[in-house]
Amino acid sequence: MNASTGLSVRHWFWVIVSVVGILLSVGISQMTQVREATAESQDNGLSELAAELEEIKAKHRMLQAKWQSELLAQIAPTLADESDDVRREYVDFLEEIGNPGTPALAAMLQDSDKRVREAVVEALGAIGERERKAGRSPDAAAIGLAMALKDSSEKVFREAVEELDDVRPTSPESVAVVVPALIEVRTRGSSSARNDVVDVLGRIGEILAKNGQPTDTIRDALIASLNDASSKVRTNAISELSDMRAASTETFTALIGALSDSSNSVRARAEDVLIELGEDAAAALTPMLADALTSIQAPVTRVQVVDVLGGIGEERIDKGKSGEMVVKPILVALRDTAEDVRRNAADELGEMRATSPEVRTALTTALEDSSKAVREAAKKAIRRIEGAQ
Repeated sequence: MNASTGLSVRHWFWVIVSVVGILLSVGISQMTQVREATAESQDNGLSELAAELEEIKAKHRMLQAKWQSELLAQIAPTLADESDDVRREYVDFLEEIGNPGTPALAAMLQDSDKRVREAVVEALGAIGERERKAGRSPDAAAIGLAMALKDSSEKVFREAVEELDDVRPTSPESVAVVVPALIEVRTRGSSSARNDVVDVLGRIGEILAKNGQPTDTIRDALIASLNDASSKVRTNAISELSDMRAASTETFTALIGALSDSSNSVRARAEDVLIELGEDAAAALTPMLADALTSIQAPVTRVQVVDVLGGIGEERIDKGKSGEMVVKPILVALRDTAEDVRRNAADELGEMRATSPEVRTALTTALEDSSKAVREAAKKAIRRIEGAQ
């Protein structure tokens, strides 16, 4: 049988399959219509009949979807000897069908041609996004995309990551498959690819956090990305932890460590996020920052720790909360061996307008500091505090 004859046979096979499906649907629909007519003719038990009718309809829809999915998945392997164009046309056909076509699309992720696999990933993404926007479950498409993350082609892999960003799977069933798959490829490919994976993990984590679902696994993966070779990836991982509002001991420990990062952008972002998260978690974070002031060797990092303490205090005071809990470690910093740390401590006390007697005493003592910069900072802080009073 030549190629054209083979195509013709398959064409008519699909036609026959479609006709059988239509007849099956029509037959069940006619049964449903008869039941509806019977229900309308009855005066008694109408509500019971209506409920039974809805149950029959629901079962019909489930059976029809299952039948379609199984049949379409069985057709996919028969296309192995067809041209790439024919297989891509079948992918387009499956995308139009929607969710019932996802098992067949998942089977076609094993196709030998990477362009066909790319088309499959795009189709799964389109179906998943469509299902999500319609308020239905995108799980089948999301799980298929998770499978595509293992593809040997970098382009297919990148496309799968991009599509998952649009599908945003958050059900327990899909998360159990998708998140481990993303974590497995967290270090794969270029820095841009790794950054995209961090984006998707963060987006899923943010949605889960808003829904009150666990995010520890995603948080730990983002913390692990703080060791990435790319400063862009490390910075992005910090931003995603912020978006998730991952205010935990693990997060704080990692972010305090990031204050010693070799990249200015990473250090600055870590400082900002510690302040953002610390405003509502000051009781947990402040002791950790106080310990860092005595354990971190680099003066430049201790300066940033003081920045964080002062930032938390200012944010809390601006919102009508007490900033006193951060004052004690800043007073310790005012006696630091490094001039920059002492100067910064005086600056932060002034910015906070800290009015306790201990602050006034410490700043007055600092007016006699061996460093002119520290003396000037103490003088300025006292003026600010007196002005506020």
